[in-house]
Amino acid sequence: MKCLIIICILLSYNLYSQAVVPIYKNSRSAQDVYYKDTFNDFDKFTGTWKYTNGTTSLTITLQKKIKQEHTLNKFYYEDILIGGYKYVENGVEKVNTLHLVMFNMSSKYDYPIVGNSIIGPGSLYCKGCGVSDRKIRLHFSEPNREVPGLDPEMFFQRADSGSVQKLKLKFRTTSGGYEEEGVTPQYTSYSIPFGEYLLVKQP
Repeated sequence: MKCLIIICILLSYNLYSQAVVPIYKNSRSAQDVYYKDTFNDFDKFTGTWKYTNGTTSLTITLQKKIKQEHTLNKFYYEDILIGGYKYVENGVEKVNTLHLVMFNMSSKYDYPIVGNSIIGPGSLYCKGCGVSDRKIRLHFSEPNREVPGLDPEMFFQRADSGSVQKLKLKFRTTSGGYEEEGVTPQYTSYSIPFGEYLLVKQP
């Protein structure tokens, strides 16, 4: 009986003493650890942000989810950012996924915006960044719209102006599209145009 109690105590200790590893400046090489947003970088990007140009607008909501299971190739826990968006062009709504952030998806990759790459000074993607500057790189997808060959991603960076909280967004793809010979792709672009946007924090 005493042996059983000791084993239970040891198992409980291992469960609750799981190693915490900062996400920032760490690859996901270890298993059975908790990759944590130790410096609370994600908190600076959460909330609803909006870009407006006449009757064209882009609204993005970002939320932080803590200690999410990762089971692809390796098992570990991680903090992530998830999000949704709404794009209106010339007064016409082209796409709206904002409601999806309210659901607990079976897979984090089911969210239209998701990821947890924190980029700082010295990185190829953060040239000219100050010592405390951070960028967040997130994956992008659009429901029911696949564009062959494109690998879209969103880079977010704080760009406050006085007391006005702002986010600079660079929306791009890491690869070019392709066409299969004899096959006309259904889509060649996403509803949101690639480019740069300056979004303002909403109340």
